[in-house]
Amino acid sequence: MANVRKDMANGTKHPDAFWLESLQIRFLHIQPHPLDYRWRIHKKVLRHSVLWFVEQGEFMLWVDGNPHRCKEGHICVMPANGVISARSTSREIRLTSINFDAEISFLSGQNWMNVLNVPVLFQGMHEELGPVISEMRTHSETPSPYVHLLMQSNMLRILFALLNKVGKDALPSSISQMDNRIHAIIQFLLAHPGKMPKIAELAELVQLSESHLRKLFIQFTKQAPLHFVHQLKVEQAQRILIHCTKPVSQVSRELGIDNANYFTKLFKAKTGLTPMQYRQKYGLWLNDE
Repeated sequence: MANVRKDMANGTKHPDAFWLESLQIRFLHIQPHPLDYRWRIHKKVLRHSVLWFVEQGEFMLWVDGNPHRCKEGHICVMPANGVISARSTSREIRLTSINFDAEISFLSGQNWMNVLNVPVLFQGMHEELGPVISEMRTHSETPSPYVHLLMQSNMLRILFALLNKVGKDALPSSISQMDNRIHAIIQFLLAHPGKMPKIAELAELVQLSESHLRKLFIQFTKQAPLHFVHQLKVEQAQRILIHCTKPVSQVSRELGIDNANYFTKLFKAKTGLTPMQYRQKYGLWLNDE
């Protein structure tokens, strides 16, 4: 276990890239809203993530009790299950609301905005994103069955711009509401994909009992430690399989799993496909020899 601690000290890297690779986005709908001085929202629980582009006016917005003053040109982002209140502070308001689903696949139940340290309020993005949102609004009533592809691509463009700004302007992000010991374990696992430590070793790494570690993992990731490690290994395997033609046994060993048959069963249990079936379905087939 001393070697594991040494590796953790020397080899950790920030896991943001992996969080982003696992971020799943789905556009739902877009709607312009002309509002006036009577507009109020009181403690509404959001069913989906929501983005507001403020085109005119001002209002106060509270997200989970935290206040934000929103003005013309601002973009407000709110997570699913967030509790919001709002109150107009100008005679007229025009905003465009976009609803979308967002989830980091192997951190089911975690607020994606907390994981990536995404702020509620963005300023100075209207020149870059205003035309994108305007295009989405223009095409929202188009009867073409293909318009959803345009909406989805523009939704990704918007989130790329916002997350890119977070990466440039903010300190390195962290899982702000996650226990530091669980965060440290996840960092270790991401920085050392070739290791398959036992749960007892991970508990010792952060000086917790196995039962306490299990409790914290379920609290913060909604999964037991072993299930989380397995899900992480499968996510890592998916990325390897689609970009190379290595034998499955070699991919398994690179992920710290010596028994390729066990790896195949684990992979199929999580994805519904064997590693070879997954590669055939999603892999870069031009690499085939």
